[in-house]
Amino acid sequence: MKRMVGKGLLYGVRRQAPEERGTASTESPVLTFREIWNRSFCRPLEQLVDVITEFPNEVEYIFRPSCVSLQRCGGCCGDEGLRCVPVETSTVTMQLLKIKPNGEAPYVEMAFTEHKQCECRPRQDLMRLGRRRSKGRGKRRQDKKGRKDCELCGTPRR
Repeated sequence: MKRMVGKGLLYGVRRQAPEERGTASTESPVLTFREIWNRSFCRPLEQLVDVITEFPNEVEYIFRPSCVSLQRCGGCCGDEGLRCVPVETSTVTMQLLKIKPNGEAPYVEMAFTEHKQCECRPRQDLMRLGRRRSKGRGKRRQDKKGRKDCELCGTPRR
């Protein structure tokens, strides 16, 4: 009975707290696992991309706007061995102001890559690392098998 009373008081306090702060007491619906998964899974998402990052050879210019909104792959793959990568892209051309060092500021058209479709694929860095390990370990084993103790220290065999 004490547990029931304790829980009842706790819930009562939770319900009263928003009202005391002057906010309406509305309970937000619980997001389902499926909704959460779909929102967070690998897919094209709107991202702000710095123009200079896309065009590193044009650092002497100032662009307005300095960043643009593009669809880029993002989200989770559910496995650390996978990463979200584009499998279909398109080019979008945008008009920007390109401010030159002499003060000129013409409008220019610049082409950016947008991601249309994304997939979870094996991480290349992990694949390479795994390959190196297996080759290196095998080579070390061969070296150890081929050597004799006397070859290591230089003393003649009996």
